Amino acid sequence: MQSLTQLATYNNAVWCDTICRSHNTLGEFHDDFWVCQQQTPIYYPNLVTLTPKANINLEHNALAEFLTTKREYGVSVKDSFAILDLAPFGFEQLFQAQWILREISGETASTRDTNLQWRQITSEKELLRWEEVWSQTSLSQNQLFLPTLLHDADICFIAAYKAKQIVAGAIANRTTGVVGISNVFTPEQEPEKYWEGLVSMIATCYPDLPIVGYEQDESLETTLRAGFTPLGPLSVWLK
Repeated sequence: MQSLTQLATYNNAVWCDTICRSHNTLGEFHDDFWVCQQQTPIYYPNLVTLTPKANINLEHNALAEFLTTKREYGVSVKDSFAILDLAPFGFEQLFQAQWILREISGETASTRDTNLQWRQITSEKELLRWEEVWSQTSLSQNQLFLPTLLHDADICFIAAYKAKQIVAGAIANRTTGVVGISNVFTPEQEPEKYWEGLVSMIATCYPDLPIVGYEQDESLETTLRAGFTPLGPLSVWLK
């Protein structure tokens, strides 16, 4: 289970790094963590731990300045194993969540609504529409998910259309051994149905790879009903 969790944490760090790089913000991979010393795009952390052995302290030269320097913007840390205490560095715990796993073998059953059309987003116009539904905001600028991401074979933006309107979606990103699912949005009614559709689409895009991600609270309960299993806790800290 620990190896799957580490694959999930690495997958998530690669996704964070990909988003940062798409905005010309560079992160760095180290043995035990990924870190971005600059301000990251909204919702994305500055540091992700990659192993439960990650030693976050002032004696680590690569992290000492990051943890202690006062900045004009918020800095966040994703403690992928929920084992760190960052309060002494001035951080507050923002939330806790659970890594999740869905094994894929052969055909993936899906209770698809015949009124729904599942598609991969391939155009800049549809990507903008997708983000507007995800963010529940009308975007004229400051787009988070940039069109360059559409040309990466390891990334898939998924949408469910109903009456030509996007009603649900997620992002899948492939790394060694797993596919990550993130940025999920669904209607409040029958969310499991949409999760099953998302799983089926991901299995079509990236066959035979287990799906990993993390969720919390009601969304976590939904994923468990949709066939996911928990892998272990994580926590996010903010300063």
